[in-house]
Amino acid sequence: MAVIAGGWRKLLAISVPAAALAVVVVVGAIELWVRAAWDPRKGEPGFFLSDATRGLRLAAGYDGWFAGVPVHINSLELRDPREYELAKRLNTFRILVLGDSVTFGHGSVYEHTYPYMTEQRLKAWRPDVDWQVWNAAVPGYNTSQELAQLLEVGDRFRPDLVVVGFFGNDLIDNYPVRTPGWLRTAATGALTVARRRLYSLELYKRVYLTLLWRMSGSDDYRRRIEHLATEEELFTSVSDASALPEQRLTPFDRLTDEQVRSVTCVYGMKPNPAIIQTIQGTLGFPAWLEAVRGFQRLSRDGRYRVVFFSNDVPPVCPDGDVFYDGGTNAIDEFYTRILGDGTAAVSCHGAFLHVRPSQMPEARGHAIGNSNVVKTDVLFEFLRNRILPGLLPAADGDGRSRS
Repeated sequence: MAVIAGGWRKLLAISVPAAALAVVVVVGAIELWVRAAWDPRKGEPGFFLSDATRGLRLAAGYDGWFAGVPVHINSLELRDPREYELAKRLNTFRILVLGDSVTFGHGSVYEHTYPYMTEQRLKAWRPDVDWQVWNAAVPGYNTSQELAQLLEVGDRFRPDLVVVGFFGNDLIDNYPVRTPGWLRTAATGALTVARRRLYSLELYKRVYLTLLWRMSGSDDYRRRIEHLATEEELFTSVSDASALPEQRLTPFDRLTDEQVRSVTCVYGMKPNPAIIQTIQGTLGFPAWLEAVRGFQRLSRDGRYRVVFFSNDVPPVCPDGDVFYDGGTNAIDEFYTRILGDGTAAVSCHGAFLHVRPSQMPEARGHAIGNSNVVKTDVLFEFLRNRILPGLLPAADGDGRSRS
C-alpha cells in the first residue's frame, strides 16, 4: 500500500505538473507561431465575443476587417469611429438602431450604411438638434437577440427613439429572453476571454471539429468546418470590397407610379395564395412573433418609443431591369401589419419598385452604395413626417428650434 501511495504522490507532485507545464509550453508556442504568421490587415481577433443571453456580441474597441471592409467598434459596442458620452445635452436626440448584418452594413463602407446616412440627413434638416444615430446592429442577430440587447443597454443608453431593422431571415432561431444561470455566465466569460486574447482559437476549433468529423464521419461536423472557412473569409482584407465601384453613390433613375403599374414580368414568379399561411406555419414563426410583441409591450408601456424598419426588397425580373411584385407585396404587407400592431412601422419594399436593379448593388441582400440611399430616403422621410414632429420643438425658418 505504501508503494501505491508513493506512486500517487509522485504522480500528483511531479507527473501532473510536468504534463500541465508541457501543455502550457505547446499552447504558448502555437500562439506565438500564429501571431508571427498573422496578417495584420485582419486586425485584432475577437470581432464577436460570447454573450450568455444573446449568444454573441461585438467586441468593444475592435479594429479590423469584416466582409472585406474596415470596421471599428467603439467602446459602446457600436459600429462607429466616434466615441460618445452617455450623458445627453439639452438638444440631443438619440436614435438607437438595432438589427442584423443588413443594418450593420455587411460589406458596406461605414459612411454609406443607412444609419449613418440617416443621421446626416437629419442634421441637414434640423441642424439645431444634436442628432446621434447609434448603429448597434450585430451581424447574425434575430429579433429575440435584438430585444435582449435593448433590455440590456436601453436604460444606460437612454434612446429617445429605437429603430429596429427587420429582414426576412430574422424569423430563424428566436427564443424566449431569459436571465442566464451562473454556470452559463461563467462559461461564456471564459470563452469571451479566449476569443479576445487568443489568436490561435480558430485553429483549435478547426482541429477539434476535424477530429470529430474523422472519428464520426458525420456530415454535420464537415458543414461546421466549411462554415468556419466561410466565417474566416469575412475577416480577411485580401479582396478589399471598400474599393469596389458599387460602393460609390451615383445618380439613378426613379420610376413613376404609372411605370411601376405597367411592369409585367413574364418569366418571374407568380403570387402564391397560400404563402402567408405557410409563413405562419413555419417552426420559428411563434417565437419570432413573441419577440416582436416584446418590443411592442415596451413601446406600449412607454419605456421606449419603437419604430420597425423592414429591409425586405422585391425580386428582380429575369427578363427586364425592374423590380417586380411576384407575390412579395402580400408578404411585405403581412410583416408590416404585424410590426405595426401598436408600434410604428415602415418598409422600403415599395420604394425599390420605383428604381432599377442595375443601379442598386446587392439590394436584396447586404445592400451597398445606392441601395442604402433608397433605404435612407424611406427611413428619413418616415421619421421626419410621421415620428419626429411630436417629439421635437418647432423650428424657425432658419432651422433653429423655438423654445
